[in-house]
Order: sequence, then structure tokens, then C-alpha cells
Amino acid sequence: MNTHNKIFSLLVGMMICLVPAMAQTNVIRQTEIYSIKGKDTLKIDAYIDLNAKVKPEGRPVIFYVHGGGFVGGSRVNAAQEIFCRYMAEHGWLALSADYRLAGIRTNPDGSISNPYHVDGTLQAIRMACEDVVDATKFILQKKDWKADASKVVLGGGSAGAFTTLQLIYDTCNGEEYTKKLPDDFCYAGGISQAGAIGVPLGQDSLVWKKKPCPIMFFHGDRDPIVPLTTAAKETSVQMGCNFMGTIYVAQQLDTLGVSYWKWIEKGADHVMAMKPLTNYLEEQYRFLDDFIVKKIQSKVNTEVEDRVPAEMSSVDAMLKYVPFYILGYDKYLEQLDWNKIEKPKSIVY
Repeated sequence: MNTHNKIFSLLVGMMICLVPAMAQTNVIRQTEIYSIKGKDTLKIDAYIDLNAKVKPEGRPVIFYVHGGGFVGGSRVNAAQEIFCRYMAEHGWLALSADYRLAGIRTNPDGSISNPYHVDGTLQAIRMACEDVVDATKFILQKKDWKADASKVVLGGGSAGAFTTLQLIYDTCNGEEYTKKLPDDFCYAGGISQAGAIGVPLGQDSLVWKKKPCPIMFFHGDRDPIVPLTTAAKETSVQMGCNFMGTIYVAQQLDTLGVSYWKWIEKGADHVMAMKPLTNYLEEQYRFLDDFIVKKIQSKVNTEVEDRVPAEMSSVDAMLKYVPFYILGYDKYLEQLDWNKIEKPKSIVY
């Protein structure tokens, strides 16, 4: 057996071993329907550790919103499962939900599909935000989940990070759709994995009517999809809106006196929308515990650089960092034919 075959066999073995390891924990996953909108039946998964002690005020909540460019993705995949189970094992009510995938997409034949008849990117983001609001309302009303309404944190990667930041921004500004939430409700924190906030063309800054919550940002400094600061003019025109990225938003939090943790990975690209689901769990838990539960006031700027930067230029490169995200949880457990997987060509472990 050559070196690559040995490496791949080792990787497969490690992944197979994860299934019984997961099953042996005290974390269960409960699935509920939180809304039906037209042809869309929207479900939410709750990860709950049955052995965790629940405080009188309830469980703190981390609500993860999946990525996929508003045209794909799933509330369940293996990387998100790892993230949610980890948080549940640390006493959090971890959640992941469907939302309407309203993005305009290009089909393989070059034709354009617009299933929800949106007029641009901002409307697709707004529809995702509306669904997350409905899911949040469902969470707060689901008494047996024992959610602490004062500690609901949003998190997400890529499209999920856009949704996270946009909803925090819109809630602070009292957008009409956010008024479905209780009058005194506000999100307690956010975790953005390669996200940004969108505003209409012609608006070149963010305006906060209320101070936002503490936010943890992950971003690669070579992300070609989501801007670190603000989007280039030609990109804004193409997307029909302006995007304000991690560095820009963090600077605003700094000015507003709001706590944040900015994590910039040098050499990394948009893979930072997925890598934190499996690689930086302890750091994210520390953010939740220190900034949200203990309410420590702090501003943290972290820069890291791997010898071989994380990037998603190919399946080979992505498998080094995020194999579980690519494979998908359902295929990973039920459908994957290990004999037909193409071996990575150039991975060095």
C-alpha cells in the first residue's frame, strides 16, 4: 500500500470511529417543525445534553445557521454536528435550522433560477433572517427545551454568517420583521465565520440605533468571496448592495465600546466559513463563556498563520481541514460508498 493509500485509509478509519464515539455521549438530537411557508417545511434540530445541569433561568443558546450561498446547504452535516454536540456537552442548548434558500442561482445549462422571485442578494438575506426570527420565537416558546431568553447567541458560516450579522444589525435598528420577537428581546452575541453585513447601494456606512451584542469574527485574509473590510465597487454593483466585512464591523464595535474577538487567519481563504466548526471549538466556547455568560468586557485581536494555510482551491485542499463538511452528515452515516471515494492526491498530514 502506497503512502497516499495509507493516509486515506487512516482518515477513513478516524471518520468511521467518530460515529460510535458520538453515539456514546449523553447528547440527543430532537427535530421539530418550526414553520411551514408555502412548499417549504422548515425544521430545527436541538442538541441537548441530558446530563447537564440546567440553571433556573434555563440553558444558554447557540443557534447555528448553515452556509451555502443562499442556494444550498443543510441544517445537518457532520461538521455542524461536531460543533453542536460540543456546545451541548458544555451545557448549551445548540440548534441548527432550515431556512428558505432564496438566492438567485445559475443552472448547469447557464440558465438562471429565481425560485422565490427575489430582486437581489439583500432580499435573499432578508428571507433567511425572517426565518431565523421565526425559529428564534419557536425556541423561546418551546418550554421543554428550557432556553434562557437572555442568552441566545447566533452563529453561522458564509451565508449563515451573513444572516447572523444582518439579523443582529437589523434587530438593533428595529426592522419591522424583527418585531415578531418579544419586546425586550435582543440577541446576546454572535459568531461570524466569514461573514459581512449588507446595505443598499449608495449607503457606505453602518448606522446602529442600539449598541450591538459582543461578536466573534473569523475571517481569512485571502477570502475572494467575502470582503475583510468593504466590497470593491464593481462587486457591489454586481451584487446590488454594499458589504461591510469583519474588519469594518469590528472597528465599529470598537468605537461603540462593544466587546469583540477578531480572528484573522493569514493565507486562508473562504475555508474559514467551515474550518471553525471543527478546529476552534475551545476558542468559541471561551468566547461564549467569557463574553456572554460572564459578560467580561474585552477586545481581542488574534492573527494566526499555518505553515500550510487553509484554503479551498480544491477538494484535496479542503479535505485536509474540513472533510466532515464536504461529505455531509447524512451521506457520512448512511449513503457514503467508501470504495468509490476518490483519494486525495496531494495531502500531507
